[in-house]
Amino acid sequence: MWPLTGLPAPNAAAIQIRPLNVRIPNDPAARPQVGLSKADLVFEMIVEGGVTRFAAIYQSQQPKAVGPVRSYRWSDLHITQLLRGILVASGATREEKDGATLSMSEGNMITVDADRVAAPYYRVSGRPTPNNMFADLAVARQVAVPLGGSAPVDVPPLAFLPSLDHEPTAGGFGTSVEATTVTIPFERDPATFTYDPSAQGYDRTQAGTRTVDLDGNVPILARNVIVMHTNIWETSVIEDIYGSKGLDYRMTGGGAAEIFRDGRRVDGTWKRDGVLDQFTFYDKSGTQILLDPGQSWIHFVYPDWVIASH
Repeated sequence: MWPLTGLPAPNAAAIQIRPLNVRIPNDPAARPQVGLSKADLVFEMIVEGGVTRFAAIYQSQQPKAVGPVRSYRWSDLHITQLLRGILVASGATREEKDGATLSMSEGNMITVDADRVAAPYYRVSGRPTPNNMFADLAVARQVAVPLGGSAPVDVPPLAFLPSLDHEPTAGGFGTSVEATTVTIPFERDPATFTYDPSAQGYDRTQAGTRTVDLDGNVPILARNVIVMHTNIWETSVIEDIYGSKGLDYRMTGGGAAEIFRDGRRVDGTWKRDGVLDQFTFYDKSGTQILLDPGQSWIHFVYPDWVIASH
């Protein structure tokens, strides 16, 4: 099974290819994005100014074009090394580049960001700068080969149910309550997920517009929506010409979590022991929560945020 979707893989070797972590902006000028529907997993994270950016993870599918592509943050280093992955982004600050170089030297990840390798990146017409940079993921994999990108890796798997055909309370959802709509209260444009029983997944809307993948105008369908509460703090790193300071995240240890699956909600906890471990999720009694096979969306929020659902 693919480790990040729980869906059948063609063979055992396939699941050992390195995932690609593509840094995608989510400010209004960047929408609609291209390639999101084919990501195995999407992390949505707050950056400076209260907007969010996506870390879209590609392992089981590889669309030719993904974008827009923007610069990475500390959070991308955490996620890329967790997945033994390849980072695809436009660049970063000196401090974040140094962090990526150190992680590479320790064998935890690879980066082929545009500051280091130009070949995977190109500009498209019809979008204003800087949201007109796109990436060819096949080329990104090619240029990663000399850096060890073709070596097999063991990607830490998420925990999944065997199929979508199960009782709603299976897999740690014994204490779940009905919740067909959930809103993530981001400062700029809250995101709302609404469960579609016929599709067995969640539609995503933001700023009153349904989130679609411009490649084929495919609506996003999240099988799982996960909210993780953690410490998020302002660093000393200056991210732009306006003097905005970047954020960093605590992504080990644990904290409160809300997990949405099958139109239901469980309030529980997340856990992650070390920087190379996968996230795991539990209800309040300590029973591990299993996810539906398919695409998941994971959101990091502040400890005191209240996640409303009904």
